Amino acid sequence: MSLRDLAVLYLIAGLACAVAVYRAARAAGDGARRGAALSAALCVPLWPIWAPVALTASRGEPGPGGSPGTAAAAARVQGALREGVSACAGTSFEALLSREAASRIEAEVTRAAARHAELDALLRQSGFDEAAAAARVAEIERGGAPGRTLATAHLHLENIRRLRAMRDRDARALEELADLVQALRTQLVLARFAGSSVEGVGGIVSEVWARVEGLGAAIDAHGGAGYEEPIET
Repeated sequence: MSLRDLAVLYLIAGLACAVAVYRAARAAGDGARRGAALSAALCVPLWPIWAPVALTASRGEPGPGGSPGTAAAAARVQGALREGVSACAGTSFEALLSREAASRIEAEVTRAAARHAELDALLRQSGFDEAAAAARVAEIERGGAPGRTLATAHLHLENIRRLRAMRDRDARALEELADLVQALRTQLVLARFAGSSVEGVGGIVSEVWARVEGLGAAIDAHGGAGYEEPIET
């Protein structure tokens, strides 16, 4: 089978997935027509990554990459990295974004998306409802319960808020990294065709690595700092 045949098969599979995603999104009321169309359009070039995420989200279940927005950010990083590697292959820019480097970045993004998914699923549980925890604190304060009981309720609320902050920080970091990697991809393509210097690309590559290292450091720093169970009174 030739490369052209494989490309045609890939395109057919992408179109089939796009139709399935579009129908599932519309049936689930997953946003307006535009949102369903955008999700379907992403499926055509990225169906191996995006189709499972979109179909899972349409069923109202958290996907493997967390919320749909975070999963989309991870997919954007992966797609842009692959295009960037292809753009600089065989050029003087290849050392800046090799396949090995792209694989390392993808691994950190996957790890961050997995942690976000875990935190997101945790915070959907009834025991991690911030509003309910805040209401419990207010109730204890009004009832004049012992200080130890109030301290325990405050600890529970603070833990939930910390977990939410970690989840939201991961989501923002992935979105920002996705934007940066897409900018790197376009700069590599421009450099390839316009003959720009390696120095012109080096700065954005350094920024990408700084963001990736920041993701990894955040995960490692908080890897063992999970939720603290309230003390029973």
